Amino acid sequence: MTENNRNALLRDYLLSLLLPGLGHIARGWWRKGLLFWAFLTAQGGVLYLAVLRGRLAWLACSASKSPSQYWFSTILLFLFFALLWLWAFFDLHRLTRASNVETFVQGYWQIVAKRFSKDPKGLVGLAVILIVFYVAIFAPFFAHGNALSMDLVNFLDPPSAEHPLGLDNFGRDVLDRMIFGSRVALGIGAGATLLNMVFGGFLGLIAGYFRAVPDAVIMRVLEIVNSIPFLVLVLLIVSLWEAGVLTLIIVLGVFGLQPARIIRSEVLSVREKDYILAARAVGAPTLRIIVRHVLPNAIASLLVVTTMMVGVNIIVVAGLSFLGFGVRPPIPSWGAMLQQAQEFMRTAWWMAVYPGLSILVTVFGFNILGDSLRDVLDPRLK
Repeated sequence: MTENNRNALLRDYLLSLLLPGLGHIARGWWRKGLLFWAFLTAQGGVLYLAVLRGRLAWLACSASKSPSQYWFSTILLFLFFALLWLWAFFDLHRLTRASNVETFVQGYWQIVAKRFSKDPKGLVGLAVILIVFYVAIFAPFFAHGNALSMDLVNFLDPPSAEHPLGLDNFGRDVLDRMIFGSRVALGIGAGATLLNMVFGGFLGLIAGYFRAVPDAVIMRVLEIVNSIPFLVLVLLIVSLWEAGVLTLIIVLGVFGLQPARIIRSEVLSVREKDYILAARAVGAPTLRIIVRHVLPNAIASLLVVTTMMVGVNIIVVAGLSFLGFGVRPPIPSWGAMLQQAQEFMRTAWWMAVYPGLSILVTVFGFNILGDSLRDVLDPRLK
């Protein structure tokens, strides 16, 4: 590398440290640079709202407010800023190294990323999910006021400039309750799905790789669990214990084991491949074969079903809340908001329409993202 190239590279690194994306633009990678600027603008907008409303944790503390509810969002806000700077710097370093080396073969995940970037359906689904997650994480900054505060004088007011989505039957702001309700929906949905993926994936790996007795025992247990109507089983368990967030995550995570069958079928196919037989022939340990060879080649289907199951779990959580078995009041929940709106469908339509649209859009985003991942992760689909 010549002296001029070293100086140009050092300049681009400094520009990237100064402002994420600036180094990419200096090298002509406009799309990446504009993407980093879009993320930085979004973060800056959230920071502006937090400062304007005095909801950064230390500002709330200095204003004699209760800052405990703001610490989580405040810490994550500045953590995201730091991660954005690091991501921009290391991405510039990666792209610079790749541009200096002739590459003739692309890896599997490089091909997947390239195909996904050209799939409008997947990009729309990812955008919807990122927006909903962003709103849930920084809910105290986006909300206009307190989602629990009541106004028993102006209750059931229609949408207005002060309350864009109107007030409910207790005079609570519907928009604020929807914003905080996204935390319940995504928190329980994502947490339960993570347990589905870990627990179900583990059972599927064991059953598919070892077959024989482990396969028979695990599959028969799953058949017994699946023979019981899922909603009835969840209602029974939730009615016996207090329906809190942690309870719902554990119940939905342990009894939603559809990933086990999918990962088992993939493992049954992968374990007979030549590279698995070669690994056994050279005496590779079983654990190494499973972790290094079987799991990475069976993970694609698990990712697809996991993405779609987040949407399913969100619907189940909303249904349980609608039936009165979800999280307890006064915690805002989209399903509970629909349940409360039943009596006011004709006089206060906004109480039901907007929470219903939130559930619809969020589940739609997860479903089309999962559908897109199914297409881009399957090398047989062009």
